[in-house]
Amino acid sequence: MTSKPNLYPSPPDAPPQYGDVNAPAESLRPSVINVQQPQVYMQGGAQNNLGRMPTIAVCPSCHARQQTTVSHEPSTKTHLLALLICLVGGICCCCVPYCVDSCQSAVHTCSSCGAFIGTYQN
Repeated sequence: MTSKPNLYPSPPDAPPQYGDVNAPAESLRPSVINVQQPQVYMQGGAQNNLGRMPTIAVCPSCHARQQTTVSHEPSTKTHLLALLICLVGGICCCCVPYCVDSCQSAVHTCSSCGAFIGTYQN
């Protein structure tokens, strides 16, 4: 029986170790850090869906659920639209966006205490 030559190469040597080889195993273990997540408390309340018209909403100040009072105020959209009309040549018509409610923001306030509830910008 003759010995056959080895067809596979021998495995490479292990890579060199770093650090102190004689150090105890306890110091090589990673330390465990316990972190507790903060508690989040959600206030149970209905979200107010505001629009251009008065709606039923919950006041954040007096917590009354009733119809809001709406007032319209000019927004950035109103000013830009008036500037565009003025640049196009309708100088006499540039005040129209300030007279039309659909070009302004609807500001909702509580009808009982007058607190600000939200703004609807179309």
